Amino acid sequence: MPADIEAKPDYVFPFFIVNGLPIGLRGLLIASIFAAGMSTVSTSVTSAATIILTDYYKPLRKRSTEQGDVMVLRLSSVVVGVIGIVVAIAMLSVESIIDAWWKLSSIFSGGMLGLFLLGIMPRRIGKGAALAGCIAGIAIIGWISLASTLQLPGVHLHEYLAIVLGTTTIFVVGFLLSYLMAKDRK
Repeated sequence: MPADIEAKPDYVFPFFIVNGLPIGLRGLLIASIFAAGMSTVSTSVTSAATIILTDYYKPLRKRSTEQGDVMVLRLSSVVVGVIGIVVAIAMLSVESIIDAWWKLSSIFSGGMLGLFLLGIMPRRIGKGAALAGCIAGIAIIGWISLASTLQLPGVHLHEYLAIVLGTTTIFVVGFLLSYLMAKDRK
C-alpha cells in the first residue's frame, strides 16, 4: 500500500476496491454504493420537502389546493437539492470526512443533546430557563466553531470541544436558572 494512502484513512477502502477486488465485483460494489447513496439522498430531499409543506406552507395557507401542494413539494425539492449540491461542492476542500463529521455534529448535536438532558430531568425545567440555556449554549458553540476561522480574540479551543462545552452550558445554565426561578417563586 502506498504511503500517501496509509496517511489518509478515507482512501483505504477505495484503494482496496480498485486493487483488491475482481473486476466484476468492483462494478457491483460501486453500483451498490451509488444506489445506497441515491436512495438516501432521495429520501432526505423528499422528507425535507414534505416537512416544508406540512409544517410551514399548510399552516400559512389554510385553503391550499392539491395543485398548490404539489407545486410547493416540487419547488421545495429543487431548493433542497440545490442546497445539497452547494454543500457538496463546499465539502470538496475537506481533508477528511471524519473530521468534517465531528465538526458538524459538534455544532448541530450539542444544542439538541443539552436540551434533551434538560427535558429528562425529574424536576420541571421552565421554558425561560431552557431558552436561556440554549442561547448561552449556542453562543459557546458558535464561539468555539468560529473563533479560529474568523481569528476572533481570546481563547481558541479545538472544534471537537463544541459539543461537550455547548451541551454542558445548555444543561447547567438551564438547570441553575430553573432552580433559581423556583426559589424566587417560594
